Amino acid sequence: MRYALFAVAAMLCCFGCASVKESDTSRTGVEQLLISQAADQALDKVDLQPVAAARVFVDTQYLDCVDKNYVIVSLHQRLMAVNCTLTDKRDDADVVLEIASGAVGTDRHEFFVGTPQIPLPPPSPISVPKMTVFNRIKAMGTAKFRVVAFDAKTRRPLINSGVSLARSDYKHWSVVGTSSIASGTVPTELARATGESESVISMGAMVARRPARDR
Repeated sequence: MRYALFAVAAMLCCFGCASVKESDTSRTGVEQLLISQAADQALDKVDLQPVAAARVFVDTQYLDCVDKNYVIVSLHQRLMAVNCTLTDKRDDADVVLEIASGAVGTDRHEFFVGTPQIPLPPPSPISVPKMTVFNRIKAMGTAKFRVVAFDAKTRRPLINSGVSLARSDYKHWSVVGTSSIASGTVPTELARATGESESVISMGAMVARRPARDR
């Protein structure tokens, strides 16, 4: 019986020590993918056919969110897909299109079975590492936009999209002694774009914890 308990303890020491992967940039790639994918999904819900082939001025003064430039270019891309011509000046446009952001961000939830990291009493700078038997992390990206368009001269409404809301997700599961598994819309997109399922499963890293000064 003592040998069995020792074997279990050894397994926990070898496999149960969990750490969150640090990113070399201020934000991880997964966090950015969560936002960009949610933004793409929300913009895909907007029907731009009513302004097809028109000269369009995009007014972004009401767009106040993280990754604003990506949202703007994604909207430009969709306008060009319906043969619109983008103008830099409102006076040169047939149509004025406005976009506003209601929510663009990420949420992260973690659940684990094990023991948390325990700092040793001062003056020791060492902590007993986190010991995890089961770990589940779920990160979600949310994007909410409103898009309106009107005739530049008569101000007659052409598009009134209402609320365009979408969410992306990244789930990571791991059990001590087994391979980790990633699922969700972001891993699916990664696998489809790269063709490497290994890159999806091995991304136990996920959304890095930001330093306190960045929060």
